Amino acid sequence: MSGSSGRTHYQVLGVGANASAKQMRDAHRRLARLLHPDRQAGASPAERGLAERRMQEVNAAWTVLSDPDRRRNYDRSLRPTDERVSTPPGPSPQAEADDPDEYWASLRAAEVDPDEPPMGAASFWLLRRGPIVAALFVAVILFVGTALAGGGRGAAGSGSDDSPPPLAPDSQCVTRQSDGSLRTVDCAEDHEAVIEFAGVSAPQACRNGEVFERLNTNEGVCLRTLDGWIPGP
Repeated sequence: MSGSSGRTHYQVLGVGANASAKQMRDAHRRLARLLHPDRQAGASPAERGLAERRMQEVNAAWTVLSDPDRRRNYDRSLRPTDERVSTPPGPSPQAEADDPDEYWASLRAAEVDPDEPPMGAASFWLLRRGPIVAALFVAVILFVGTALAGGGRGAAGSGSDDSPPPLAPDSQCVTRQSDGSLRTVDCAEDHEAVIEFAGVSAPQACRNGEVFERLNTNEGVCLRTLDGWIPGP
């Protein structure tokens, strides 16, 4: 419901629809002082008539908006008009078949507040398919990282596969004597195996690729053997 000028009461007072009672009271007082007949002493008859009509609109607006119950009813009378103006028509079913993202963007536009920034088809494409794209991106990163790691290991081990890895300075080696027993030797001498772990009590303590043997002192060891190694009796 609007005034005779086609403006709402809020527009007549120059305040927003969410204005507080104090804001509306201050606006009314300011306009009343401005439009008071005493302020129109030097005005022309036409100007005085305009000020009088304007003052009537201001007083009518203030009479409605200053009363909480009247204001609620007035706001309720404005709402259907606002909804008809602000609600865009919904998309046709054929639009979904032509462009699903544009269709869902149109549905969203029909639901959101008019002041909310619009969301286009491209944004809806990311919203609906974003998790899939992110999962594929992570999978590609993992695949590339695994490939690079495997390539690095291959390059590191691309030397002679028949030669054992370099020995640590404190490594001990063993050789088998004629009676079948094992004797520890310096790894700079001829040897047939390298001691990886000493003081081992059972074969289960050795890793894959290592051989469990006992030295001539009966101490259990895990050996990394060289080619030509002959298991003990």
